[in-house]
Amino acid sequence: MIARQCIAVTCLQRFCLRFDIHHPALSAFAGHIWKVTQVAPGDFAAWERGFASLAVTGMGDPWPDDIRTAIPGHLLGTLEQLVQHVLETSACTWHADDLPASRRQLEAVLDICVRHDVAVPQLAHYAQHDTAPRGGWGPMLTDAEVRAWKALI
Repeated sequence: MIARQCIAVTCLQRFCLRFDIHHPALSAFAGHIWKVTQVAPGDFAAWERGFASLAVTGMGDPWPDDIRTAIPGHLLGTLEQLVQHVLETSACTWHADDLPASRRQLEAVLDICVRHDVAVPQLAHYAQHDTAPRGGWGPMLTDAEVRAWKALI
């Protein structure tokens, strides 16, 4: 799950780079997503609650006007969908074991990238050899692994 979530957020960040979209709220959302790579099991609930303090949550909430006006109009709807799929790549498993839904969400992220000529990351770069710990989420990443995965943006 960590790998899927990181692939999805990498796609979001590549989309923003491709279309020169910059906004602190989108950066905060992506930054919060990346934190999942090192969330200890006892800290997961706090990480999940952290989305509520973000201006962009991926939970279908309307985006503030300053964000909406900063995004090219023809990309706004697509970006809103992308952010939601990025979140749902892992959120669909937070309180249930819905791995097929997680896969569908990641596929939706990848599809948006393909349709908008955004380079899809090579999935093999996100391989984790031991996914048994933490209910399939895989082990927490080391600082070096996080830096390496972020470098793939």
